[in-house]
This record gives sequence, C-alpha cells and structure tokens, in this order.
Amino acid sequence: MKKILLIILIASTLQSCGENNTVYKPESSGRINSITVVLDNKSWDNKIGDKIRALYADEFMGLPQIEERFTLKQMPYETFDGFSRTSRNIIFINKNSELDHQFQKNKFANPQIYLEIRGTSFKSITDQLDLSRNEAIRKFSNGEIEENKRRILKSPMNDIKPIEGFLLDIKMPSAYSLYKEEKNFIWYQKLIDKGHSNLIITELFTSKDVFDYTIDEVISLRDSVGSTFLLGRNENSFMITEKEYLPLQKRINYYGTKMLETRGTWEVKGDFMGGPYLNYIVEDKVNSRFLLVEGFVFAPSKRKRDNIIELEAIIKSIKFKKGPI
Repeated sequence: MKKILLIILIASTLQSCGENNTVYKPESSGRINSITVVLDNKSWDNKIGDKIRALYADEFMGLPQIEERFTLKQMPYETFDGFSRTSRNIIFINKNSELDHQFQKNKFANPQIYLEIRGTSFKSITDQLDLSRNEAIRKFSNGEIEENKRRILKSPMNDIKPIEGFLLDIKMPSAYSLYKEEKNFIWYQKLIDKGHSNLIITELFTSKDVFDYTIDEVISLRDSVGSTFLLGRNENSFMITEKEYLPLQKRINYYGTKMLETRGTWEVKGDFMGGPYLNYIVEDKVNSRFLLVEGFVFAPSKRKRDNIIELEAIIKSIKFKKGPI
C-alpha cells in the first residue's frame, strides 16, 4: 500500500512540474527596423519579392533623403533553422498551404513577431500580403519601439535632475548628456557619426486641445522655440522648419496620453545645417498642462532612420509625476 501511495505521489509531482515548465526561447536578434523574409531565391528575385519590397521597403517618411521603411533580409527555406529563426521580425511565405495569413508572437524567440503568408499561387500570396500589410506594419513598428526601450534600459542615462524638474520620467541611453538648460527648457544631445541626435522639452502655456493644432500652428510653435533656444553657429542664426517639405501629422492616443505627432525637416536660418525632426505636443493630465517634446538629428550624408526611431522610443517612454499642490 505504501509503495502504491509513493508511486502516486511521484507521478503527481512529475505531472505538476511538467505543467509548470515553460519552453525556453532564446532572445531575439536583429538590427532595428529589419525583417527577415523566408522565401526561395527565385521567388525573391521575381514578382513575389517585388511585392514584398513594395509593401515593406517603401519610403520611411519624414527624412531629408529616401530611406526604406524596413530593411529586408531574404533567407531561403533550407537555411531557416537554428539561430536564423531568432530574428525579431519574420515574414514566412508558405507556398504549400491554403489561402490565409497568421500572426504569431514569440514563435521561435522572445520578443518576436512572426507573420506567415499562405497561398499556392502568385495572386493568392500577394492578396494575403496586401490584406495583412497594415496590421503587420503596426505590429512590427510598435515592436521596434519596445525593442528600443528595452535596449535603453540596459544602459540608461543617470543625469535625470533636469528631467525631474519638469515632473517627468524619461528613459534615455547613457550616451545622451545635458547640452543646455534654461528656464522652462532642457536640451539633451548624443554625439553620432558626423553629427548629433537631440531631444528638447519645453512647456506650452496654453489650454488648446492637443488634437486641434494645425500643421501651420505646429510650425509656428517650432519656429518660436527655435528662435528662442535653438541658436545657430552664426550671428542671428537659429532653427526653423524647412518650408519645402510638407510635414506629416498624426493624432495618437498612446496608453491614454494624447499626443500630436508631426514629422518633417528642419534647417538653420543663416547657416547651412538641416535634418529630420519628430515633434510631439503632449497632454499631461496629471499636472493639467501641455508640453512640446521634440527629437531632431543632424548627420550630413548619413542615414538617420534609426536615430529617429530611437528618439520616438525615448519620447514614448514619458511618464508624468504629480507636482506640488
């Protein structure tokens, strides 16, 4: 009888352990804003590959020169195994299955977005690529913002007193440092290849709803901040919004925070400098106020997409602290 009870106890324990075990998945890998496309070489060099490039390697908007939205890396089926499956973003073209598409989270690694496109003909595959495109771009893009945040936390900046003075918590990489501080204005900067990446914050003394600003009003705000705080190297030179590039505007409700996003390019009046900017007018419900938070990049002849994505991740890490009553 004792032996039977012992066997039952051991079996029960093993079953319990089995239920609690989770399958180990390695950490995902890959450069920022890159996607691995699993597809045979012949199809990649022909119409299916052309379709994928048109959908995912289109222009990343808001930059002074053309850069692709995502960097695509093709991988043939026979090499898609082992470490190659740890790519953070994957599009797998299944040419031997019924018409469909499916997203899976953390299929082979963590974090990971895996999109499988299923079809047995060129038309069925491209139809599914079209149907899944908007959701895929949203998932891949949001995932890259979160990946940037995760990387920032590995080596965050410690000089946070000026930020705390704004009743904010923002996560920035340790490579950033305080560049300029004035009343109601802070400016952080990181040196990059042949230039610098920048983040500025100032409070807007207004009661205007975030979503009511027009593009012209945002430009006016930017130019006012530029002429006051963002002075150039030459006398009477300062940052302004480049007029030849029409800014792009988007209304965002980011985890309950209203943000008006504007993307465009800047230049310096009275000097030969310019680059992309990413501007947010942000509603701070905690302290009943509005902030202008902007990232901008100066790096002549260099790619700037990943710098702008990093700045977006920094800005979207903002959390508000309650000020004194």
